Amino acid sequence: MLAANARAIRSLLSGAVIRLAGFAVICSLIGMFVQMVMVAYPILAPSELTRVSSLAEGSLPRHLKEEARSFDTPDGVSFSVAGDWSLEGVQGEPWFWVSSLTGFRIENTDLPTSWTAASAVGINRGLAIATDDGVISHHHFLASPFEGDAPSSALVEQVALPLPFVTMAGHPRLAVVAVLSLSGNVTIVDFRNPKATLSHPISDDASTLFWASPIQLHVVGDNHAEVFQFKTTDIGGAWSRLINPVHYEGYSTPGYLWLPLPASEAAEPKYSIAPLLFGTLKAASLALLVAVPLSVGAAIYVGFFMSTVQRGRIRPAIDMLTAFPTVVLGAIGLFWIAPMFETVLAALMGIVILFPLLTILGVFAMRSAGMRLVRLDALDDWPLKMIPLVSLVLVVSAFTGVSLADSLPGGSLKGYLQNQGITLAYFNSILVGLILGLAITPTIFSVAEEAINSVPKNLASGALALGSTPWQSYRDIVLPLALPGMIAAVMIGFGRAAGETMILLMLSGNTGIIDMSVFEGLRSVSASLALELPEAPRDSSHYHVLFVMGLMLFAVTFAVNTLAELIKDSVKAKTRGV
Repeated sequence: MLAANARAIRSLLSGAVIRLAGFAVICSLIGMFVQMVMVAYPILAPSELTRVSSLAEGSLPRHLKEEARSFDTPDGVSFSVAGDWSLEGVQGEPWFWVSSLTGFRIENTDLPTSWTAASAVGINRGLAIATDDGVISHHHFLASPFEGDAPSSALVEQVALPLPFVTMAGHPRLAVVAVLSLSGNVTIVDFRNPKATLSHPISDDASTLFWASPIQLHVVGDNHAEVFQFKTTDIGGAWSRLINPVHYEGYSTPGYLWLPLPASEAAEPKYSIAPLLFGTLKAASLALLVAVPLSVGAAIYVGFFMSTVQRGRIRPAIDMLTAFPTVVLGAIGLFWIAPMFETVLAALMGIVILFPLLTILGVFAMRSAGMRLVRLDALDDWPLKMIPLVSLVLVVSAFTGVSLADSLPGGSLKGYLQNQGITLAYFNSILVGLILGLAITPTIFSVAEEAINSVPKNLASGALALGSTPWQSYRDIVLPLALPGMIAAVMIGFGRAAGETMILLMLSGNTGIIDMSVFEGLRSVSASLALELPEAPRDSSHYHVLFVMGLMLFAVTFAVNTLAELIKDSVKAKTRGV
């Protein structure tokens, strides 16, 4: 009786500990998700304009009056743009590029001639022009591809502001202008997010305004001054700038650029995360192209055709490879495969092209010689018997591929690709896909093999007893039941590849571009987090954007892995009732 009570108490305690552990894991996941959302949210917060202080009559400092007068908008303006070139304009007349060295004057036909005010934006990187019809346009300056030639300009954004205004002042760092209207308001026009226009009432005697700092705006009247604080982020609360093409300053067309830490402090940070998401998806897809044929093929053979004794030896060995450090695989790719990648690529191309053909020819040749490798009623040992043939075919195919590459126009595979306009980068997507595919192969194999082996043996045995071959038994009986589990295995492999860090960090080249070519490098979300998060200033826009990417990666991998586990459980439930 006492022993039974003790066992019951131990069972209750064990159950309570297990439930508490599960509850703790769930709470940890929820807490981590909430924490990431709280850290990432500020980058998506809208801009704010708040009044912080005012200086009444008699207390306005003299230097503030002089600085305000220096920012008054005259009828003619001049902006120093690039090198010895400056942009000069007079109301009602065309704009001109003027060289301080030669005195040349070149008309700029891209800018409007009927304007009422103009102001430099972002330390002369751009120009904001207000026209008579109440439209403020934002223009970028573009450097000439030829040294010494005049720059050009490109229209980026237009914002309608029908209210009549006195003057405007461009932000010293961002694509933002402050407008002083006749209606007694100061308006912030953000070209990064044109729909998010801010406005605040001011005193009636205000005559000019200027930016004292990137976050402080002064509105000055005859005997009165008001100070406003402008709070914003590098994307201006426009989350679409993270995933949509953006027309960055200095570029002729919109594009996807990831450059959060530009070389110059005056340059505009670029936070397009689309190249990183594309690189993550590209790497995972290429890895699946390598891993799925190897892992699923091996899982089919080991889970159904291999004998129980052999399976007991092979399965644990492959499961041990799941825990193999990916940093070691990355180091192998970095120090061994990458230096000789051109030769490896030629060999792989030879194997892909010639392996199926030579294998079929080899089997026919051996059968013609009277050698029977496979019995249709016993397929458990045929792959082992074909190892010599497969090895020979692999060696011949690889050698043939390398020999053919040397005979291509250009003297090598790399030279031939360059003649075709294709650049073979030292760190490229194929290298990443090859090593990453090998890393996720054991994971996909383990899950797929478990799904196949969990199908009751009596179903396949009944089909064999009725005259089916082993392959027919697998195809018609086992595969329909195991297919959802095999799909779940591929999904888990995708989640593993999407979250991989070290292989991508070492072999991808970390080039944040969107390029469909498999010969170019890439940059993934996980590698960017590992590289940049330790060095990003806390509470900066860069820091918050990194947490946005981490949140997206966490959500994707969590959803994929959860769905895969649900599919696995449904397979077990189906097979349990058969």
